[in-house]
Amino acid sequence: MSYQQHTDSAGTSKIRIKAAGLIWICAVQFFVAQAVVQAAWTTPFSLATNYISDLGNTACADYPTAGEVAYVCSPLYALMNLSFFLQGVIIIAGTLLIGPLQRRGRAKSFVLILLVLTGIGMLGVGNFPENVNNDGHVYSAALQFITGNLALVVIGLTRIVPRAGKVYLAGSVMLGLTGLAATGLFPTGNDLGLGVGGMERVAAYTFPVWLIWTGLLLVTKTGKEVTE
Repeated sequence: MSYQQHTDSAGTSKIRIKAAGLIWICAVQFFVAQAVVQAAWTTPFSLATNYISDLGNTACADYPTAGEVAYVCSPLYALMNLSFFLQGVIIIAGTLLIGPLQRRGRAKSFVLILLVLTGIGMLGVGNFPENVNNDGHVYSAALQFITGNLALVVIGLTRIVPRAGKVYLAGSVMLGLTGLAATGLFPTGNDLGLGVGGMERVAAYTFPVWLIWTGLLLVTKTGKEVTE
């Protein structure tokens, strides 16, 4: 490979990395959409007792929530379901952009599969509102809880991200383990005082937090050691 070809290849890689970072930063929309949709409720909404999925419920009716039946009515349900779907697109698009640039090996392949499955899970959550296809919704949510958080643990333990610093690697493992623990506790009703909705959010939020964090680092520190 000539020097010019090497330079062009390096430049293309940096563009792909920064593009992936920008796409992953857009995962913040997941939190913004929840705040907007939640604010539109005319009945009380509780982070402790309402599921995130209640925001995408397409009907105004009594619905099982936290082991009880409560009135669920989300006027902006379409926005929330669009956000779920868009989050899946964001995860997969960023993964496909950055995947070929990471170190080769079984760990890398495993992580890429986990990330794509996480995106597919989010697509399913958006496509199957809880009151329309509960089984499809639950399985899709469980898939992305498990694969997303597991990916963080593998990323942190295998150092497949080039120039990743100790804080980033340790933070990835901690977020992943926290999310996996919450995923295990959530269906059992052991909410540790957070409420079933609170425990669900711990399981659901660790991955998008990592995604935004990683996106910011990819955009601001491409070509440098990631120490944060």
